[in-house]
Amino acid sequence: MLKKIVFMLALAVIIAGCRSNIYYQELAVDRAREFLLKNCEELSSEEINFIRFNTPVLLHAPVFGISTDTRKEGLHSELRQICVAWLMPGREELFMVFGVSGARMDFWEPNRVLIRTYPEHIPAISPPAKIAREYAKNNFYADMDIKDINQVRFWFPTLLRTSFKVNVDPENKLNDEEIAQSLDENLKQIQYSLVWKMSDGRNLVFVGLGRSSLRNWTLLMAEFMDDETLKQNTVDVIITPDRGLESLPDKELDRLAGWEE
Repeated sequence: MLKKIVFMLALAVIIAGCRSNIYYQELAVDRAREFLLKNCEELSSEEINFIRFNTPVLLHAPVFGISTDTRKEGLHSELRQICVAWLMPGREELFMVFGVSGARMDFWEPNRVLIRTYPEHIPAISPPAKIAREYAKNNFYADMDIKDINQVRFWFPTLLRTSFKVNVDPENKLNDEEIAQSLDENLKQIQYSLVWKMSDGRNLVFVGLGRSSLRNWTLLMAEFMDDETLKQNTVDVIITPDRGLESLPDKELDRLAGWEE
């Protein structure tokens, strides 16, 4: 009889120990769901049902952060900030229930409701790069090999502030007054150029104007040019290809803001 009792106790311990992370996460999600529905009165009946019957996303972050330099001594903790989050149809806000626990979430308890909007990050260089890529596809692909085509399609260009003299009337359709007005408008904007380096050493350069941001960048000129010509007309290097996902540097944002005034 004693052996049987010992065996049953051992079996119970084994079964309890074999519970997976998913088991504890599901229990934590149930607690988060109950907490959110109890403490968020602004939800409609449809949104309440969405939370009841849809699986949320789990967002993790270290409590004390992570140092990239392992030589530095600092606080260390296995605890994590964990948000159980629902993004509901028709809502821009993310509804999150915040709590702290280990990654397994076996002791996770809801602490507070957080409602946040996270705007989509669009790299600064993306809007003008899209314009330049479309122009290249329609006008330059016949002059490039497959390696250069893929370079333009899939790699970020270099963003420069430049000082090229551009023809505001390439088709000779403007009168003197319209040309003067166009030149005056150009002076109110900052000239930015996108540059892709070709395999044969040439530079594919797209020159345009922007004001207040690069979202309204307007293409004025595009051509292949050598390094010397590009260097002579370069005022400053703003973003290099390895930083293509970043926003404009603060100094450039300040320059645009000042220019707009």
